[in-house]
Amino acid sequence: MKAVQVLSHGNPREVIGVSDIPMPEPGAGEARVAVSAAALNFGDIARTRGGVATVMLKPPFTLGMDVCGVVEAAGAGAESWIGHRVVGMTKMALGGLAERALVPVDGLFDAPPELDDAQAAAFLLPFHVSYLALQVRAQLKSGEALLVSGAASGVGSAAVQLGAACGTKVIALVGGAEKAAYCKELGAAASVDYAEDLFERVMQLTGGRGADVAFDVVGGELTDKIWSVMALEGRYLPVGFNADAQGGFTGRALRKVSMGNFSVLGVMLAYGRTPAPMRRMGLNLYPPEVGAQVHASLRALLAQGQLRPPAVRRVRMAEVGAALEEHEARRTRGRTVVDIAAG
Repeated sequence: MKAVQVLSHGNPREVIGVSDIPMPEPGAGEARVAVSAAALNFGDIARTRGGVATVMLKPPFTLGMDVCGVVEAAGAGAESWIGHRVVGMTKMALGGLAERALVPVDGLFDAPPELDDAQAAAFLLPFHVSYLALQVRAQLKSGEALLVSGAASGVGSAAVQLGAACGTKVIALVGGAEKAAYCKELGAAASVDYAEDLFERVMQLTGGRGADVAFDVVGGELTDKIWSVMALEGRYLPVGFNADAQGGFTGRALRKVSMGNFSVLGVMLAYGRTPAPMRRMGLNLYPPEVGAQVHASLRALLAQGQLRPPAVRRVRMAEVGAALEEHEARRTRGRTVVDIAAG
């Protein structure tokens, strides 16, 4: 079968190619999905370059975390999924950019019927992690001020929509007028450009209170700036680390959290039963039941018209390297989805 693989570490255009690899066989609790569409993520860039990522492998390996397709085979305990049109998060967050991919049932969901395959693949990760962060972790309330960094990105734009649906005042942190206009269409009440003085603008927009909740997908040096605008008893959500060369594993002065009297609420999109050795290392996953609840809530919001389908740019398998470099240069908005069926 065809798969998009990292053949060696380096620049995505130079080291990513389409290869023929063996068909994977599902184990217990796994489904094999005939993939029609798969989304690209910033984590794919770190893995391609050999940087710090949550899951690291030596080349060659197949990229791809979130997919849409039809279950064609299953291991023990997953047989009931055969024939279902699904969205899912792949085994070890890899292997999705291929004609067939393995998905553990803990991260497998029925695809929303309102969305086509590309939209469904683009929907899963951004909206699940945004809902987990804003509703489950931060317990976002109507009337609060929500600051979203990287607001025109796939994950950021999902947070903007969910914040607006909740009745909050969404402040979109973006680069450029085009992205600001896009976030306004999604429901943002105001925007702040990265070139502006973040403190002055947020204080102006919130009457001096600051952001009740900050949803940060950028990290890096921006984190300290966002910490300076947190409201008293605000909640900071470290969702992404795209601007951090060490993938979010660098240290920060926690005294600033104490000085600001705000909370830092971690959030990670992964559902399952945490193995004891990984729990000792600090991993602590939400159980699959939470994933099912999140997905049901999101499907209800879609059906009610409170969420719009994600902005999708479609590319072919051979174009993945170039597309990842465009993401890295921040020249995109929404999500890029690979049309696996088109080859």
